[in-house]
Amino acid sequence: MKPKAVVANRLSGEVLPIDVNGALNALRRAAVRARQVAQQTGTDLIVVRAGQVVRVSPQQKNTP
Repeated sequence: MKPKAVVANRLSGEVLPIDVNGALNALRRAAVRARQVAQQTGTDLIVVRAGQVVRVSPQQKNTP
C-alpha cells in the first residue's frame, strides 16, 4: 500500500491527507455557489451555527 500524500490546511495548519483537503476545497466552492444562487433567487440559506440549524439571508456584496 502506498502512503497518501498530505498537505497543510491553510486555515489551521493541520496536516491532512490530500483527498480530504480536496473534499474541503470542494465544500468551500459549493458554499460560495450556494450563496450566489441564494442571492440571485432571493432565498435564505440554511446553515449550522454553534450546533444549531438556522435560516440566514445571504449578504449582498457592496460593489463600488
